[in-house]
Amino acid sequence: MNDVVLVVLGWLLGTLSPGIAESIGRAKRRRAILRVLATELHELRFKLALVLTRVRSKLRTMDQAMLDVVRPIVLGYGRDSEDDAGFMDATKKLLDKGDAAFIAVHNAPRPSEQTALFPVPYDAPFLKSRLEDLALFPARTQQRLLRIVGELDLFNGQVSFVRQAHDRTFDSSLSPENFAANASNLASGTAKLATRAEALIRAVNQVLAPDGKLLV
Repeated sequence: MNDVVLVVLGWLLGTLSPGIAESIGRAKRRRAILRVLATELHELRFKLALVLTRVRSKLRTMDQAMLDVVRPIVLGYGRDSEDDAGFMDATKKLLDKGDAAFIAVHNAPRPSEQTALFPVPYDAPFLKSRLEDLALFPARTQQRLLRIVGELDLFNGQVSFVRQAHDRTFDSSLSPENFAANASNLASGTAKLATRAEALIRAVNQVLAPDGKLLV
């Protein structure tokens, strides 16, 4: 009788082991992918917060709602960045003075007001390279990650529009009417760039906490 039981147990283990191993393997792959995604999206969101701040400051349309969007991102970034060290330090000091002061400074006229913004496109190469692995995740997580990809494409499309309008300001062949129309397109396109940056930030916020910890 004991021999029969051992044989049956051996058969069951042999049958179940591949499934168990596969399940463990999938869980490990999910964790590995999410760790890298968290790093990539944390960095991307911080850059977008800088874009949103600079565009709103350029347009002098900074308000409480926008401050509430960018503040947790800037304060929760927590990474050394030589390129943005000055901005980070100045922003934190200004935030210490209160919301009203922060908003007033960003909406105040400045000597560089005529300087044009020339945005750059951003990418999430790891996320895009792992789209075939989305089946490893629950449907809700898949939807949120795909939304980030879609919002990123819309943001970069707007970046392209603004850059083209900016380049056309140097086109001497434009008539006064066309030059004025392009200037209007540049202004509205820049405002829409802020809208697209905010939408992308909110998409990332669905999967990432302000300190970079995953919510999925």
